[in-house]
Amino acid sequence: MKKFLLLIFLLALPICFAQPYLTLSFQVLDSFIRPGGETIVFISLINPGTKDIGRIRVYAYPGPSLTITSNYFEISGLSPGSSQQISLNVKASSSSNSQNSYIIIKAKYLVESLERETSTTIPIAIRAEPLLQIENISLSPEPEPGKEVELNFFIYNFGQGSTKDLSVRISQSESFGVIDENEKFLGEIKPNEFKQVSFKLLIKPSATSGIYSIPVYLNYKDELKVMNYSLTKSIDFKISGSYKFLVYLKSQDLLTPNSKGNVEIRIVNAGNQEAKYLTLEIIQSYPFIEIFPAQIYVGSLDKDDYDTEKIGLKVGNVLPDVYPLKIKISYEDAFGKSFEEEKIVYVKVYSFEEIKKPSTIFPFAILIVFVIVISFYFWMKRKRK
Repeated sequence: MKKFLLLIFLLALPICFAQPYLTLSFQVLDSFIRPGGETIVFISLINPGTKDIGRIRVYAYPGPSLTITSNYFEISGLSPGSSQQISLNVKASSSSNSQNSYIIIKAKYLVESLERETSTTIPIAIRAEPLLQIENISLSPEPEPGKEVELNFFIYNFGQGSTKDLSVRISQSESFGVIDENEKFLGEIKPNEFKQVSFKLLIKPSATSGIYSIPVYLNYKDELKVMNYSLTKSIDFKISGSYKFLVYLKSQDLLTPNSKGNVEIRIVNAGNQEAKYLTLEIIQSYPFIEIFPAQIYVGSLDKDDYDTEKIGLKVGNVLPDVYPLKIKISYEDAFGKSFEEEKIVYVKVYSFEEIKKPSTIFPFAILIVFVIVISFYFWMKRKRK
């Protein structure tokens, strides 16, 4: 009897293992979705058995913050070794925060009129991404070579998720150095919030006028601390130098009333930046009735450099004295900003008494010297004999 029962069990064992069953597999199109974003989930239904599967009913149940376009599918059946694929459109709520959600799939089916059931859980990652921007940038005082300035700005989070472990770093360049700390740790910035950051900079004395960039390095994580972000933002700023022009009279002819002559004007750029399109305009004023040329184009004048110009003047019928000669200086900086200054040099008009007339003694003096030289020459010649 025992042998008979054992024989029946052994014969029934392959039949038990050969029972048909339904397996479920899935693939999510995206590794994560943003709040308000969508993805597609592909579900494969497979019959690996040897029996037909009939009337397959598939139910989908979305987890927190998820919605699906359809939660029910029905398939007439699957023959042994066959498969069929269905797809779901999955959308995350626009107000969702970062979280790990899911979709539960349940399938009910018939095998030889018996109902069976299988299920699987599909993980769906929702990642609310922070979006950082630098706004409200200020540098005080105005950057100039050799000056210390304070850089201030705000970091706004315009994204849907918070930042975690946020650090802000800047590094020095050929135009500026960083005083004290060059890295600040801000931690968390929630959506629609901001934090202020400040750094102290030293504009290098060797820096020239121009537009420069400050690279700002942002490193942070998302609110679940599973994603790392590294961003580089640039802050453009302007270095403006200062101008200091020295204008003086280098030399002049002996001018008398109703005479013409020349004066030499020297202009020195004692500032710390180059002047472009430098123009001198000699303003006609008493007692100078003629000025030539009245306008002189110098061009570019670098810092610590100078230019000398000759100006012709005609003096009117005036009393001998020292008179102001007005000069207007026009120029532009490296950014096209125009400047004007007025300088004054003083020109002397001499009296006729101050200027000695050519002396008649002078030719006779030359003649006397000549006679002495000739006499000395002949005396030395006779002495040698």
